[in-house]
Amino acid sequence: MVSMQGDIYSYGILVLETFTGRKPTDSNFTRGLSLRVFVELGLNGGELDVVDTQLSLGLENELPNANKFSGKTKMDCLIPLLRHGVSCSHKMPSNRMSTGNIIKELRCIRESLMREYKTC
Repeated sequence: MVSMQGDIYSYGILVLETFTGRKPTDSNFTRGLSLRVFVELGLNGGELDVVDTQLSLGLENELPNANKFSGKTKMDCLIPLLRHGVSCSHKMPSNRMSTGNIIKELRCIRESLMREYKTC
């Protein structure tokens, strides 16, 4: 059935694809392992293993003064985004974030990043 909760699931998967550089159809995702589970497991201590290595290079080329951000600062911003994607892509539609909460969380992440950027 088509619903807004289905759109939120798709959005969550898109967020995970963006920051991991992997697709849900990746050949490594077998036997119950999915993109969402892969990220969820990575959030339990292996964050560097799930983040797309090209992402940090891209950030340095795109943002002026991005080299002022430490690797820790970048991960401090990426981890909430990965959690955000996981939260939006729950299997059960009732467990997914509402659109209002999605917007609030994204604003908090942006504000955190901007505060850090201004202190550099």
